[in-house]
Amino acid sequence: LVARVYESKAEFRSALQHEKEGYTIYKNQLGEHHEKTKESSEYLKYLTQQAVALQRTMNEIYKNGSNANILPLKFTAPSMASVLEQLNIINGILFIPLSQKDLENLKAEVQRRQQLQES
Repeated sequence: LVARVYESKAEFRSALQHEKEGYTIYKNQLGEHHEKTKESSEYLKYLTQQAVALQRTMNEIYKNGSNANILPLKFTAPSMASVLEQLNIINGILFIPLSQKDLENLKAEVQRRQQLQES
């Protein structure tokens, strides 16, 4: 999330630094094949491409001045799901996905405990 904030400000060096830290944490804690690690790796590639595009644009401006062809930079807004997920992690809220069978078992256990308390 911090990397995305820096990206939105076109501060790609800082964005890359923060995303590299995130990638290292994901890789060490979750492994190389985890969805989050792969997602972070892809985002690192994207940030690198954007940084290169910005540097090329700056070089073009320095070389040709006001006659330079300046292509607009592409910024990706984080999805609401991604933002909420990060905020939940920061605040210590974890969501554990449950299958339909798990939900049914949980409901049965709650009902069983309620019946025991009523007895």
